[in-house]
Amino acid sequence: MSARKVTLKFLCLMVCVLGLAGCKGAAKERDKAVAEVKKTKVQLESIKAVLREVRSEKNELEEKIAEISLELENAKSELVVITRAHEKLQNHVKELISQRDAAVTKAEDSQIVVEELTNQLNEKAKELQEFEVWSRELLTTIQQLQEQIEQTGEPIQEPYEEPNEQSKEGDYR
Repeated sequence: MSARKVTLKFLCLMVCVLGLAGCKGAAKERDKAVAEVKKTKVQLESIKAVLREVRSEKNELEEKIAEISLELENAKSELVVITRAHEKLQNHVKELISQRDAAVTKAEDSQIVVEELTNQLNEKAKELQEFEVWSRELLTTIQQLQEQIEQTGEPIQEPYEEPNEQSKEGDYR
């Protein structure tokens, strides 16, 4: 065999050995890659489970947000109703205060009128008492005069009065 053939055979053998060595290394790499893929698939399934859980929580949160939004709208509506009722009550209170103030003013005015009428009544009562005293004195004087006339024996003549004066003053006998 020639050196050339031996060299060629040697090179083929080396290529085969290296090829086999490369195949063994590739098999290890392939096994390693398969294991890595399996590990990645497990991680992917875990991530998918977490994603499903997050989506479920997201849906629950969206439902809660919708409920809270509805409650907020209801609360706003109630607030509007309460605010209107409060405004009506405030207006009613203002009206009642105004009516109360008017009643107090009227009561004060009435009290002044009562005091004035009481003073007038007291004056009239005093005048009536004075008139009664004067009237008693007048009656006493008339009785004394009648007794004097009876003692003197002269007839009593009543003074002549005009009919108009008598109707105005009245008859006091």
